[in-house]
Formats: sequence, C-alpha cells, structure tokens
Amino acid sequence: MKRIIKGILLFIVALIAVSASLLLYLRNCDWNAEEAARYATENASEKSVGLCAMYVRKAMIAGGIPLYQGGNAWHYKYLLPILGFKEIDKKEEMMVGDIVVFQPIGKRKFGHIAIWNGKQWVSDFKQRSIIVHSDYAKKECEYSIFRRDN
Repeated sequence: MKRIIKGILLFIVALIAVSASLLLYLRNCDWNAEEAARYATENASEKSVGLCAMYVRKAMIAGGIPLYQGGNAWHYKYLLPILGFKEIDKKEEMMVGDIVVFQPIGKRKFGHIAIWNGKQWVSDFKQRSIIVHSDYAKKECEYSIFRRDN
C-alpha cells in the first residue's frame, strides 16, 4: 500500500513539473496581436455561430500562442493571466489584440469572448459593439478586458 501511495505521489509531482514547464513555455511565447486580430477578422462568420471561444482560440494560435484546448468563453478569465495577459481598466483605450471575456449570465451559460482588431470586436463574427446580447448589458454582468505585451 505504501508503494502505491508513493507511486501516486511521484506521478503527481511529475505531472505538476510538466504542467509548470508547459505553462512557462506558453507564457513566454511571442504574441503577435496584429496577426491574431487579422486572423480573427478574416475568419469571422457573417453572424454568430455560437463558437466564440473556438474562433478566438484559433486567433490566439495564429498570434503565436499554441493553445490547443481552451474550454468555454468564461474560462479565459482564468486562463489568460496564466498565459501572460494582464487585466486592464475598461476605460483604457483599446489596443489591437485586447481580449474581452464575459462571465455567464442568465441563459448565456458559456459566457462570451472577443478580440479587438483596432476597429471592432470580433468573436465568431464581426460584432457591432462590445455587447452582443442584452444580457451582457446588465449591470450585474461581469466582464474583463485583457492585454498581453511582448
């Protein structure tokens, strides 16, 4: 029994070490915000297809971050800081590559994510504004904007 516990503990320690190395690698990847925004804009659908997180993740990959799993849109509030993005004040002027993440509210259980291309927010479609649904305009709706400098 002690050998099994020791083996499990060694496995956990190894898993933590590998995970930490991978996160450090991802955090130090070069980020090309312009390329990410260009990719998002060129690949956006005409209207929402309900896949904002996948589209923004693919834009992040195009921008230099090899992020092959991403989860739901709201997960990025916790993932982006790990990847070297910093939350910025919502009153700051937007810069190309900034990413907005809305937390779940009402029936919008997956949240929403979009990237700023210098002219508009782009998710799985080219948005008219940062708010894509009236639920996200409610004052109790939580959202954050992130930026990564290189």
